[in-house]
Amino acid sequence: MNFEEDLKYELQRLAKEIGFKISLNQDIHKILLDYLTVRMKLIEIQNQKILINPDLIEEMLIGQKKREINYIINTAKSKGNLNYFLSKRALQSNFHDHLQSEWNIYHFHLSLEKDKRSDFVKQSNALLFAYIDDRYIVFLGIETHKKGIFGDLKWVEILHEKFQFVLEEYKDKSDIIDVTKYNSEEIQALWSKGISLGFYKIKDVIYHSPGIGRTTSGHSMAVSTTTMHIMRWLKNMEKQLSNYKNFTSVSDENINFKLRIKDKIEIYEANSNSKIIEFPQIFKEVDVM
Repeated sequence: MNFEEDLKYELQRLAKEIGFKISLNQDIHKILLDYLTVRMKLIEIQNQKILINPDLIEEMLIGQKKREINYIINTAKSKGNLNYFLSKRALQSNFHDHLQSEWNIYHFHLSLEKDKRSDFVKQSNALLFAYIDDRYIVFLGIETHKKGIFGDLKWVEILHEKFQFVLEEYKDKSDIIDVTKYNSEEIQALWSKGISLGFYKIKDVIYHSPGIGRTTSGHSMAVSTTTMHIMRWLKNMEKQLSNYKNFTSVSDENINFKLRIKDKIEIYEANSNSKIIEFPQIFKEVDVM
């Protein structure tokens, strides 16, 4: 029973399916951080409601990039693959998207021409920005690839003014009166140094960052926290399954607990192929004799 070793091979398999390589000659904590860093930058369309900023309609009708904009929006509506339009660096575990980590705001390259060296579209100077979470995909507007654009809170201002219900749960409900305001280049500089601001004042409302932010190592806070929870869970499972009599009908000498990843991380008994438990479920916290 070695769940960490099993997890290494499962993550290597999943990384290969996504399109990047993971070396097994690393600590499992680093492998998990790298995998989740890439995975959480990729977009999974489920049943999110698609919303469009009314100010974007003109660009969709007569703008120079109307064909590309409409193609991306229609791809979202049909639950297609939006990841082709992300930065080519999305598959690099050492590339951290600050705007996504802080505000769940993604940018798409407005191109329909395939890049010759990757599975992405050819990178374009024109970008389409969108807020994406489990409930909504909100197409906000277009902008050129210029200094400070990835720290510009004008996208959040659009959400505040026209789609305030999207950010409703992130409104500060404490007694914070004010927070320091920075311009887009200052915000980007702070993020690049691993500093998450946590609170932002948009017009007259103070919001918590929907994406939580990032650690000083550059990793998304969500990635770091999830990694910590998984590692703690694995240790707990190894401890508790060492007393396995209550979890399977397989005889003692044939017992073989393994880890696999399907839709979720699962621990199963290999001989009977029976699932024992899945993350984030845990057994009751008890001392094992």
